[in-house]
Order: sequence, then structure tokens, then C-alpha cells
Amino acid sequence: MTKKRKYRPQLPPARLAAIDALTACLDQGIDIQAALDAAITSLRDAGGIDTRDTALATELAYGYLRLRLRLDFILDSHLKSPGKTPRRMRLALGVAAFEILMLDRVPAYASVDWCVTHVKKDITPKLSGVANAVLRAVSRLGAEATSHDYYRQDKPDRDTFLSRYYSCPKWLVKLWRKAYGERKAIALLSASVKAPALGLRFDFSSPASRAAHEQLSAQEDCLATMGTGLAMRAPTPEALSAERDGFAVRQSAAGQEAMLALGAKDWPRPVWDACCGRGGKTLFLHSLGGGPIVASDPSPARLRGLSALLEGKDIDDVTVAQARADEPAPFAEPFPVVLVDAPCSGLGVLSRRPDAKYRRTRKDLAELAALQTSILDNAWQAVAPGGMLAYVTCTMTPQENEQQVEGFLRRTKDAALMTRFRTPEDTPLGEFFFGATFRKM
Repeated sequence: MTKKRKYRPQLPPARLAAIDALTACLDQGIDIQAALDAAITSLRDAGGIDTRDTALATELAYGYLRLRLRLDFILDSHLKSPGKTPRRMRLALGVAAFEILMLDRVPAYASVDWCVTHVKKDITPKLSGVANAVLRAVSRLGAEATSHDYYRQDKPDRDTFLSRYYSCPKWLVKLWRKAYGERKAIALLSASVKAPALGLRFDFSSPASRAAHEQLSAQEDCLATMGTGLAMRAPTPEALSAERDGFAVRQSAAGQEAMLALGAKDWPRPVWDACCGRGGKTLFLHSLGGGPIVASDPSPARLRGLSALLEGKDIDDVTVAQARADEPAPFAEPFPVVLVDAPCSGLGVLSRRPDAKYRRTRKDLAELAALQTSILDNAWQAVAPGGMLAYVTCTMTPQENEQQVEGFLRRTKDAALMTRFRTPEDTPLGEFFFGATFRKM
């Protein structure tokens, strides 16, 4: 029996990496960053991709996902039989359309050329003319592609229009409008289609680090500063230099803002970070006041990564432990502070994780809310009398945020709400966090 040859399209490196990653993400449910890392590594090992191509592949993959539903509407407007278009061709058309409409530095003819060639050689020669005609029509749209009227041409209802224009599933548009009102919903939708700010957390222990922070704070591209870092509109050379020189590490500025709003700077020790993940907030807490900190997670892989980071930074007052936060804590003594950076739908950080909006469903929200409830109730048992529990999410749904707080207070008679925070709708940071703290009476 002849072994079936693996499909391998003949594409320029950046487009090949982006399409491979998007295929793995959309067809197999793989996280886009993991899929992109795998695609780029495969090409790099074969000597087929350089730094510039890597940057372009990243921009294409993330940009396409942010605008996928908008691009789908545009393509459907120019395809005679949208439902009959081969899946691989449709993805290639979408990526090429994103280039044409959103990347000024890439000539439209170059985008048309690689995509038409790909369709002709790798998919089906019969449809290469269709691909050429569709992309040339897209290239003639110009400013019309960003006009609200273009997406209202068939007089859709408000939810349908917003879903098309802001590339967001209709169920989520409805949820946000009902839960938060029109203005907040538009703020969330607008942020989701833009590239996220570059958040940096600084190590202020050295004069050079402080000088780098001051220099970046004075730049026009600096969106906001906080006591622990800042946010840049884009990764400027100076910002990348500060990261490369070890003065700063990447961390969501909106996430830093949320933790500071919950008083993290003054939390006593020891702290149990009950859902530490890869350790971003663990290291943030350590930068504020050192240890001891206990960081736990059910994933051995994530814990190995955190342990390597701690070892590399020569941090010896953070203990890493494998544990589920919704099961009895394996620790003998209660903690004055327990942090629950809860598993959530991630719908507040869609600019950074645009694939989440295509994977999440209403059912997911209910299941995540149930898990969060279990984690809160379990973590509360590990809080010492007079101690505090902090609850944080990077999502914007009532089930995971406001209703979670209200439910916890109703069933937990010895809990008192201390602080509640939600990222303001007019934030320039493009990401939205929720948090609350409870005192054990």
C-alpha cells in the first residue's frame, strides 16, 4: 500500500507558518500561540524561516483571528457560493484579505500572487481564477472595508451588525450588551479587534532599570504607568531593549493594575497562589514583597516551567506544589492570604487571546462558573481567621465575576467583601480584569 503523502502547501515561509498554525488552532482546538510556536519551530529546524518571517507570521495569525468574522463577511460578499468554497482555500483567502486590508507595508499584488498560486498549485487549479477575482475585489474596497455601512448593506439587526464588524460571536455580543449596556459592550468589542498593549513589569532594584522605566514612561507610545511597570502601544526598540537587558519582563499592564487595586502591595506573607499556572502572578507578588509564597497548580508541565524560572532568578522562598485548587489543600497551616487567579473564559483579553472567542460557548461559562465556585469554597478553608482571599479573573461575564462574588457572600457567612475591582471601560490598555477580596471574620 502506498503511504499517503502529508499535505504540505508550497507557500512563502511566513504565510506557511501562519496557515499551519491557524489550521491547528481552528481545526484541532490547539491554543494559537502553541500552534504558532510549533509551526515556526518546524520551519526553523528546516532552515526555512527568519526573524522577519516569524514576526509576519505572528501578525498574520493573530490579526486574522481578531478579524476572522469580519473577513468572512467580506469574502461571502464576493464569493458566488461561499458554502462550497474548500476550507483550505477559504483560510488562505482570509489571510490574504487581512494582508490587503490591514498591512500597508505588504503590496496588494504580493498578497494576491501568493494566495492565487497556493490555490492553483496546492488546492485546485479550477478555483485559482475565483481566488484572483475575489482578492482583486477586496483590494478595491479601500476605506469601505472599515465603514459601518458596508456591514449594514442587508439591514441586519444590531447584534448581527456588531458581530460582523467587531468579529465577535453573536451570543457573546448579546451577553455583553445585556449585562453591561451598549457603551461597555462597544468598549469590549473595540478592544478585542486591536493588538494588545505591551505590558512590562520592571525590576526597580537597579538604577539602570529605573532609568529604563523613566525613559519609556516619557515616550509618546507609553499608554499608562503604574507602580510596578507600564504599558506601551507597541513593542518599541527601547521597550524590547529593556526586556532583553533584564530590566523588565512581559506582563499584562491591566493585570498588574488589577492586582494593585486589590492591595497586593500590602499583602502579608505567606501567600498561597492556589491557581498559579505559569507563575505570572506568583512572580509579580514576589517582586512586591518577596516570599514565602506557595504556588500550586495541577499541571506538572506548568510547574516545571515555573520551577525553571525561579531557579534562573535564584529565588528560593517560593515553594512549588502540585495540587488542585478545588480539592482540600495539602498544607498543614492556614494562610493569611490566598490568591485565586481563577480558571476562566478569558473573554476580557481577546486582543491577546483571539482564538478564545471561537472556542468558548455559553455552556463553557456555566461549567467554568461551577469550577470557580468549588475553588472559592475550597480555598476559603485554607484562609486563617482574620485572613483574606483574593479572587481574580481575566474575563467579562457576570457568571464568572459579579454573580460569583454575590453567590460566595450568600453561602459564606464568615466572609465580608473588602474590595471589588473591574477594569474601567475607557482603559487604554485593551484588556479587562475583574477582582474581589474577602476578609474572614
